Amino acid sequence: MTIHRQPLAVAADAQVAVLDHWRAHRLEPSPTMGSDLREAGLLHHCGFLSADPGGPLIFRRIADATVKALGREWARQQLGKPNDDDPYSEYAIQLATHYDEAIQGGEPVYNHLVIHGLAHPVVYSHLLVGWTSPTGQQALLTVIDWPGV
Repeated sequence: MTIHRQPLAVAADAQVAVLDHWRAHRLEPSPTMGSDLREAGLLHHCGFLSADPGGPLIFRRIADATVKALGREWARQQLGKPNDDDPYSEYAIQLATHYDEAIQGGEPVYNHLVIHGLAHPVVYSHLLVGWTSPTGQQALLTVIDWPGV
């Protein structure tokens, strides 16, 4: 997999809309974040992971495009499990650094990704926005733009 950092200015429309929501709730996810994103027609672009203090990031929601690309069975297996407990572990390990950067750095991370080694390379982008609470809980919202999926 190749990951290319990109400026936020080239993010897809849905990613920019979620970025605006994140900026309005930068200190912590709003209790209505899920319903706000659903009402705005953005939730299907989003994945969500969270972690208790000192614990691993756990899949809570997987973006629709990711489910379509990797399969419903994969998604069912991953919900409620740590990000690093993934059958595509090499992929998960490479993404973990970017997840940590978005959570710890307090700034959005926007990447263009190419997954090699398949019949056809898979190309998509993700916007990562994260939070860490004063008690150490962590949250990560991923916003996927995966053309053709």
